[in-house]
Amino acid sequence: MIWEFVVPGIPLSVNSKDSKKKQRWIDHVRACAIKLLPEDEFPLVGDVSVSVTYFHVGSTDVDIDNILKRIIDGMYPEVMVDDAQIQDVSASRRDVLGGSFRNPPSIILPYLITGEPFVYVTVYSAMPQEELPWLGKMQ
Repeated sequence: MIWEFVVPGIPLSVNSKDSKKKQRWIDHVRACAIKLLPEDEFPLVGDVSVSVTYFHVGSTDVDIDNILKRIIDGMYPEVMVDDAQIQDVSASRRDVLGGSFRNPPSIILPYLITGEPFVYVTVYSAMPQEELPWLGKMQ
């Protein structure tokens, strides 16, 4: 893992019509992403993979695929130079109150304890294409 951060709150869907809310959410993501960002290592310039987990409370009508765009928009130019660097994206949603968590990352522990919604984002180096188990070099 290269970087991880937490964004408190309910993510805004890409379908939202309110441009002010969209920009506020992007700015919120950016502020959370850069809060502890080591300046000498960022922005990242190589290919990356991004994992997003939305921890909601109870039932939710937020579609996981519709929250990715605004979260990724909040990550550049400070975390990465351009969103075109993203080679892989994974996304999930989990109910904060829906069970126990084994060995959660220490950065999310305070948020799990509060029981409030939040988004956990991790950034990894992208696996080179030739190392993907299902895709080798063309012969």
